[in-house]
Amino acid sequence: MPSVKSVLASAAALAASVAAQSPIGYTPSTIMPLGVSFNGSYLIPSEELPQSYPDNFNPSVFSPGLFLDKYMLLMVDLSIPYYVTPFNASQEASLVPGLGANRTTRLHWWQTNVTHNLATGVFEYNSSAALAPFAGPQPPPNDTFHDYTIWLFPQPRNFVAPAAAVAGEFQDPGTNNRFNFSLPALAAQVGQPLAGNYFRCENAGNEGAPTVPTLVIPGTSVSVPGPEAPVSNPSKNKKVH
Repeated sequence: MPSVKSVLASAAALAASVAAQSPIGYTPSTIMPLGVSFNGSYLIPSEELPQSYPDNFNPSVFSPGLFLDKYMLLMVDLSIPYYVTPFNASQEASLVPGLGANRTTRLHWWQTNVTHNLATGVFEYNSSAALAPFAGPQPPPNDTFHDYTIWLFPQPRNFVAPAAAVAGEFQDPGTNNRFNFSLPALAAQVGQPLAGNYFRCENAGNEGAPTVPTLVIPGTSVSVPGPEAPVSNPSKNKKVH
């Protein structure tokens, strides 16, 4: 029977076969693969996931590489339309740019003090100490696919969390404080992301929304079904974002 680490290495290699590990056209970016799974289903960059996958299962993050320091894991929605934010028209010009016109960002997860288990390849952390506890995607109804990127950032020894995070303003998954999160500002503070992975997700109520993971091959009309869907609880009633 293959070891856990060898299985994770194979999954990471599959993810690495896709050139871009973060959405094309967004900065910061990375070409270094980061293994991610939701309930045992391994994520391939740009994969289209049913909303229930990342909404009901916290990600497991791993790499066969060598990581000896402390790190941070984040998940950010890069496709938030202005109309779901609390900002008025005069404020929109100053929002952090997202992917596409009239779109900004939303923080879904910010975990600090992450370490890498060299024996298993898994990144480990105390989820109760997250600056922003994990919150699954809630893209608004009738909107297009949103791009959700999971990043591995360095955590310098002199890292100081923003005052808003220290004050607990990101603790509520539904808070408006998570809108307009600046990844470029974080990269300027701690350094560029070391690795990444991303998926696309639309509201489960949209007509034709995927019910199983699907990898869409760029430049073709071919869709490759992903892993078998896990059994999950019904989606919670949350604010869209």
